[in-house]
Amino acid sequence: MILKTKEYLNLTLIDEFDIGPVLFRLYENRIFHAVVKKGEKITVEMTTKGYEFLERNGSGRFYNIYEFEAFAEMEPEVRSWAADTSGNKYTYCDAVVISNFAQKIIANFYIKFNKPKSPTKIFSSTEKALEWVNTLIENK
Repeated sequence: MILKTKEYLNLTLIDEFDIGPVLFRLYENRIFHAVVKKGEKITVEMTTKGYEFLERNGSGRFYNIYEFEAFAEMEPEVRSWAADTSGNKYTYCDAVVISNFAQKIIANFYIKFNKPKSPTKIFSSTEKALEWVNTLIENK
């Protein structure tokens, strides 16, 4: 499977794991894409399943793209954990893709209040998030 965006951003899918509320995908170049489905909430348990997925694919650090469909969100405990490098040591960066204004408010609050240690940016499209991630990969 290929993540289709622009011609030069096509990526090869390495593995995929659907746990119901969240679809985890791992692409080449260590890009981890988590799609939180409409109306769902990321919990600590779901985060653990995501790390089990990454562990079975070689572990290490990843360039994360978290895509939140309409009305999707995450528990406050997960937001705090994601911002802390002592708990979240698997991250090069977090690109957060939101689909509505309410999510934008929450994402902005997360960045201002939790002050994530890894580079973190909010996007309105997966394509723009992937462009940013690819820039970080190229500059590494």
